[in-house]
Amino acid sequence: MLADGLQGTHLYVLYEGYGYSVASLYCLGFVSGALTSPFIGPLVDKVGRKRSAMLYCALEMMINYLEQRPHFMGLIISRVVGGITTNLLFSVFETWLVTEHRRRGFAEEQLETILRDSVIVSNLAAIASGYIAHVLAAKFGPVGPFEGAVTCTAIALVLVAAAWTENYGSESPGTKSIRSYMGDALNTIVSDSQISRIGIIQGLTEGSLQTFVFLWSPALRHFATKAPMGVLGLDENGEPAYGLIFGAFMACGVVGGFSEHLARKAVTWCVTPPDADETDDTIAEVEGEGKVCPVAIELLASISYFICAGLLFIPSILSEDSPYSFSIALVAFLVYEFMIGLYMPCEGVIRSIYMPTASRCSLVTMLRVVVNVAVALGVVSTNFIPFSTAFASVSSLMVISASLQLSLVSGKKWRLFIDRLRTFGRKAQ
Repeated sequence: MLADGLQGTHLYVLYEGYGYSVASLYCLGFVSGALTSPFIGPLVDKVGRKRSAMLYCALEMMINYLEQRPHFMGLIISRVVGGITTNLLFSVFETWLVTEHRRRGFAEEQLETILRDSVIVSNLAAIASGYIAHVLAAKFGPVGPFEGAVTCTAIALVLVAAAWTENYGSESPGTKSIRSYMGDALNTIVSDSQISRIGIIQGLTEGSLQTFVFLWSPALRHFATKAPMGVLGLDENGEPAYGLIFGAFMACGVVGGFSEHLARKAVTWCVTPPDADETDDTIAEVEGEGKVCPVAIELLASISYFICAGLLFIPSILSEDSPYSFSIALVAFLVYEFMIGLYMPCEGVIRSIYMPTASRCSLVTMLRVVVNVAVALGVVSTNFIPFSTAFASVSSLMVISASLQLSLVSGKKWRLFIDRLRTFGRKAQ
C-alpha cells in the first residue's frame, strides 16, 4: 500500500506533464480490469494466492518503471497491466489472509479486528507515502514517487516470498480447473441475489472511490486559482500540495478506521432488543467473525454511503469564483476519506458473512467488473463534461449503493430499529 500510495499522489500531474490525455490513459486501466476481472479470481484460486501476490509485485515494479518515461506505448502497456494488478491488489491479499487465518485455527472473532486493523495500517502507510512522495517529487520531479514505488514493491516481493505459505481456493487445487472455479462463482452470483447485490453495492462504492482518485487533483487545482496565498493546503507557488494533501486524506482514513468500532457499537445498540441473547435472530454466529449483528453492519454501511454522497456532491455546487471554494472542497474531501475508513471494515465483514471462503477470490474479482466499468465510464466522461457534473454523477452512485444496502435489511429488523429509536427519543425527553 505504501508503493500504491506513492504512485497515486502524482499520477495526474505526471501524465499531464507528458502531454497526453490523462482521462484516456487512466480509463484504459479500468477497461483492462473489466475485461480481465472474470478470469483473475479463478486463476488465483487455482495457482495459489502466494504466487499471485508475487506476480502482482513483479508486475507493479515493471509498471512503475515504464511510468517514468514519456513513451506513449510504454504508458499504454503500463495502464493495461495496471488494470490486471488492481484486480490482484483488491482480491489476493484479503483472500490469502482470510484463508490462512482459518487454516491455522486462530480465534474466529479476531478476524473482524484484523480486517479493521489492516485498513488502519494501510492508511498509515499511505500517510507516510504522501510525505515521502512530496519529498521525492521536490527532489526528482513527478517521476520521483514512482522511483520510490519500485523500491517499496521490491521489498514487498521479498517479504511475501520469504514469509508467506501458499493457499488455494480449494483443498485439492489440482483436481479443479479454472473453468470450474469460474462456473461455480458465476452460479453463486446468479443464484444468490444477496451476493449479486453486494457485488453491485461494493462495486459502485469502489468505483466512486477510484473516480474520486482521478478527480480530486484537478478539482482542487481549479479551485486553488481563486484561493488566497497561504491558505492551508497550498504550497509556496499557490498550487495544491498534492503529496501532503494525500497524506492528510489517509490520516482521516485512519481516524475513520479507529472510529468504526464505536460506530458499530452505537448502531448495534439501536437494532438489538434489550433482552436479546445468543439465540436471538438479531445476533448471528458468523464464520470468521464470531458473534455479530449483521443488520448493524449493514445499516452503518448504508448511513456512511449516504453521507459520502452528500460530501461528493459539494464540489458540484461550489462557485468557481469564491475564495473559499478550495478550503470547502478540501474539507469535504477529508471528511469523505474519514467515511471511507469507517465503511471499508464493514464491507470486509459483509463479504465474510455472505461469500463462501472457497470461491471468495473468484467472486470478488468477477464482481469487480462493476468497479471497472463504473470508473471507465466516469473517467472518460470528463473529456466531455465538467468535473462538477462528474462529482454529481459519482454522488448519485453512492446514493444507489446506500439504497441497495438498505434492501438487505429485512422488514422485521426495520421495525425493531424504529422501535428502538422511539424508545431512545422518549428517554431523551
